[in-house]
Amino acid sequence: MLQFTLYLNIIHYIEVYRDMEDIYVLNKNLKIIDVIDAYKSCIWSNRYNDLGDCELYIEASTKNLNTLKMGNYLIRLDDEMICEIKKVELDTNNEDGNYLIITGIDVKDILNQRIIWGTMSCDGNVEDFIREMINDNIINPSIPSRKFLKPNGEQLLFLAPKANILETTTEQISYKKIGEKIKEYCKTYDYGYKIFLNNEYFYFTIYKGTDRSSYVVFSDDYENLHSSKYIADNMNLGNVALIAGEGEGSERIKETIGNANSTDRYEVYIDARDISKTITYKELINIYPNGAIIPNGDKYSYKLNIINIQTISNEQLENLKNDYPNGVEITINDNMYYQIQNVIIADLDTNKPNDNTNVILRDIIYSIYLLNRGQEKLSDYKTNISFEGSVEPNTTFIYKKDYFLGDLVTVENEYGISMIARIIEVIEVNDENGYTIEPKFKYLNEEE
Repeated sequence: MLQFTLYLNIIHYIEVYRDMEDIYVLNKNLKIIDVIDAYKSCIWSNRYNDLGDCELYIEASTKNLNTLKMGNYLIRLDDEMICEIKKVELDTNNEDGNYLIITGIDVKDILNQRIIWGTMSCDGNVEDFIREMINDNIINPSIPSRKFLKPNGEQLLFLAPKANILETTTEQISYKKIGEKIKEYCKTYDYGYKIFLNNEYFYFTIYKGTDRSSYVVFSDDYENLHSSKYIADNMNLGNVALIAGEGEGSERIKETIGNANSTDRYEVYIDARDISKTITYKELINIYPNGAIIPNGDKYSYKLNIINIQTISNEQLENLKNDYPNGVEITINDNMYYQIQNVIIADLDTNKPNDNTNVILRDIIYSIYLLNRGQEKLSDYKTNISFEGSVEPNTTFIYKKDYFLGDLVTVENEYGISMIARIIEVIEVNDENGYTIEPKFKYLNEEE
């Protein structure tokens, strides 16, 4: 049995000429149990901010059936994606022989095995909140059975060092799959996410590709673009959202985001009744730790000396100015905020609350939750512009040496359509006919 330590965060670059890449099989303890150096074909599809997958077509044998089992993992030394075997097909044929078709799904999918167990609230850095979701629901959950462990009892998943992204959000989430929520954030803010292998453990990280658009160009002129498919899709457009929060009928709390007019205005409705004005005191002080409980009639309120509210629409800013005329506009990490002093953000029934005591958010906070939900959902309704193409793998630029998944490059076709785009997917095919690569490019500045 083969056993040695892999450090897949150190990429082993490929040569210009490429043989069929070895596939390594790992068991559930992340130990190598086999190396596959002969197969009919392998399709390896890695994706920037979505789940990748792979398909291995290999001769059937007792050895292969014993190692290529559901729950084991497939890796390559030249790529960070890890695929968990999810499907095994045995195809018997008297003429062509017996073959196994092995389907693997990106191990990022394990994040979807856990949901947010209740409600989590965020008012701050997106990356910090993502790490909090993973820590509280997977790495250090309060329910021991929710923790990811190897069969040998060791911890399976860890957090890699922070990528230090700056984007912020104010949001409340209940019962959503962790992986789906991370994917939504990454698509909204143009980040990738991955789980990679290091020293027989999984590590999660967020990342952003490098801008190589000034010198990595795929075009007919460079003779490195075999074929291309350009798509401009305006079939599912929305740019103004009516977001409806908790309540019934006309009593529901509503917010609007978007400023388009006339025939350029495409309205959508977003049901956000899952966002509640009621949260626990522990959640409140985790987000706003510097407040104080003050008397308010026969009840009590939670007051902040200063609050910075990120502004995501002109209408929101005007409403804040009307309600709090003494506030000031400020900029933090290139994000616009409205700073208000001496503001009450929640009400409660006691001045000695415990962690589970309910508090009721004031509209100033609840409206932020609704607006951020609207902003996030509107990202699903934009014009999508994408390029798909088959590129020449052995000339001009070499994948994993000159450019990588997630990088910005320039793509232009014979009709003069040119754009700076992010590589969001790379499909590699290795078979008896050789090696081909098909990247998919997504235009960044989607039209409103």
